[in-house]
Amino acid sequence: MDTKRTENCMICGEELSYLTAAIPVTCTYCGKQESANIHCPSGHYVCNECHASDSIKVITGFCLSSTSKNPMEMAMTIMKHPVMPMHGPEHHAMIAAVLVTAYKNLTGKATDEDIKEAIRRGATVPGGYCGLYGSDAAAIATGIAMSVILKASPLTDYERRTANMMTSRALAAIAANSGVRCCKRSTFAAIEAATQYFREVLGIEFEHIPVSRLKCEHSHRNKQCSYAECRYFGGKRNP
Repeated sequence: MDTKRTENCMICGEELSYLTAAIPVTCTYCGKQESANIHCPSGHYVCNECHASDSIKVITGFCLSSTSKNPMEMAMTIMKHPVMPMHGPEHHAMIAAVLVTAYKNLTGKATDEDIKEAIRRGATVPGGYCGLYGSDAAAIATGIAMSVILKASPLTDYERRTANMMTSRALAAIAANSGVRCCKRSTFAAIEAATQYFREVLGIEFEHIPVSRLKCEHSHRNKQCSYAECRYFGGKRNP
């Protein structure tokens, strides 16, 4: 099968349809049958696991070998990798991973297994959450990172509440931006919120990129880009 495309449908590149009610679909790659709200008008469908599989390998390898204390910089590097799609569930694993990685490199209080666990949990959150479930999974990914770091569980008090508050802070930051879904914009907003909340709660100062220098390099890949209306717009338009 041809190389996966990184914009729109991974099979043919056609713009995807987002449905308010799920329909039966079959993954073009693995043949898994399920119900989904996202599909290609030409009949193609790629399940979350197949959509993210190549990117998860890149995210895992990068984070386990990185010495960076700058989660935003790590995310921007990963998003430039040729296998990373413009949109998709791989961003959820990536956000959780770069936050735990930066925390590990800054404090020494996390492990490679923690990074892998953050990636595993992030990869379980499907695409389309931002519109279909009323909770952008980029925000959920920040809560996952906090949960992994604090060893939260349903039976812990402070740890569980703190992880949930992290998600709420990131969700509010994402919701403050107008425009249709954009995984890059949500990534930037979520990591910005996490950088501030980690400082408040954990007393750590991640290396970070000031908002004035935080410029998206992916606008030309996004047909629905808000361009200058987006605070992260870097000036490169879709041809």
